[in-house]
Amino acid sequence: MLKEAIYHRPKDAFAYAYDERTLHIRLRTKKDDVDAVYLLFGDPYVWEDGAWQFDKQPMQKSGCDALFDYWFIAVQPPYRRLRYGFELHAQGNMLIYTEKGFYEEAPTDDTAYYFCFPFLNRIDVFDAPSWVKDTVWYQIFPERFANGNPRLNPPNTLPWGSIDPTTTSFFWRRFRRHY
Repeated sequence: MLKEAIYHRPKDAFAYAYDERTLHIRLRTKKDDVDAVYLLFGDPYVWEDGAWQFDKQPMQKSGCDALFDYWFIAVQPPYRRLRYGFELHAQGNMLIYTEKGFYEEAPTDDTAYYFCFPFLNRIDVFDAPSWVKDTVWYQIFPERFANGNPRLNPPNTLPWGSIDPTTTSFFWRRFRRHY
C-alpha cells in the first residue's frame, strides 16, 4: 500500500453531517492499490475493561479517477458523536490508518489516536431550498462590455477580428454596437 496516497480529512467533503443522524465519511487511496477498506468507529465514551469499544463496517468504493480510488460509508452514531479510523487490506496485508498515523493493530488504549467528529449538530446540516432542484445555474464572466465609448477601452485594445483567438486571448469588444 502506498501510504503517501492514503488521505482523509475529518471535515469538508471527507466527513460531513448528511442529516441530523447520519455522517458521511470518505477515504482516498491510490488507484487499484487497496482491496478493501473498513471503517473502525465508536462512541469515544464507550469503554470495557480499559479498552475502547468500536464497530467495524466495510466501506464501498464509490469512484475513481486517473490517480485515486475513493471509498464511502454512511454511519449513524447512536449518540451523534464519533471517533473513527480505517482498516485497509491489500494483497494479504492489513494496515490501520488513524489521525496520528499508521499502525499494524488498532489502538484501543486512547481514542485520541482516531479522527473525531465531535457532534452531529442540526445547524451543520446543509438543507437546500426545494426550488434549487429545478434551477438552472449559470456562471457568466463577461470580458466584454457595451461601454459605448471607445475612449474607455483599455490600452492595446485590438479591433474585432484582427487576430485569431488562442486559449490565452483576451478580447475587449462591445457586446453590441451603439448607434
